[in-house]
Amino acid sequence: MMLIDKQAVVYGATGPIGGAVAKTFAREGATVHLAGRTAETLERLAAEIRAAGGKAETGVVDALDEESIDRHAEAIGRIDISFNLIGHKQYFGTPLADMSLADVEEPVRNMLRTFYLTSRAAARQMIKQRSGVILTFGGNGDPMANLGAFQVGFGAVEALRRSLARELGEHGIRVITLQTNGIPESNPDTYPEDFRREIAEQTAAQTMLNRAATLADVGAVAAFAASDQAASITGTAINLSAGATVN
Repeated sequence: MMLIDKQAVVYGATGPIGGAVAKTFAREGATVHLAGRTAETLERLAAEIRAAGGKAETGVVDALDEESIDRHAEAIGRIDISFNLIGHKQYFGTPLADMSLADVEEPVRNMLRTFYLTSRAAARQMIKQRSGVILTFGGNGDPMANLGAFQVGFGAVEALRRSLARELGEHGIRVITLQTNGIPESNPDTYPEDFRREIAEQTAAQTMLNRAATLADVGAVAAFAASDQAASITGTAINLSAGATVN
């Protein structure tokens, strides 16, 4: 197991991607601190992890609220891994020129805010330890039309990730993005089945491998990136886009 005795915090743990990552971290030996807004869904996920032999703790945390994040991180104490996977409101289908300023600003502000606050809380603990891994998700590939400011938000997060990696490296802290082209499995069940199938087909068609990354792929790569096996990797994105984005 790659993460034995590690303390991992997963923000947005009850979402499809967060849940997959949390379960993988637990299978690899980490104690997973599940952070989210709803106690009931957190406890269900924790029970599932424990039933499979893993270790999980829960914490009701608003990942956009400074005090909530800081209080939770301080209560945990040692943090070896921090992964922010909270969801964000999406304004898809409207050209940027037709959007309101408020709708353009919202995802950029929220994505940057939550990554900064959760990373800062983790870094303050990790600096004391002189070790740790901060992960973010999404990356910043080639621009696509009518995604609102969603990709702009990812770009802002990438700029912050690069700066954090530069400043925190001297303390033994690694900062990495997992870059994908979308995970069709994570699309909400509320989407019509035909629409979900269309998204999956379009996502696969954009790749070199004719397949999209899966939740299992994300979990496996996240565990590797967070482990000592990736000790020399920082300041970069790990490309899980199946060739949709060429580096």
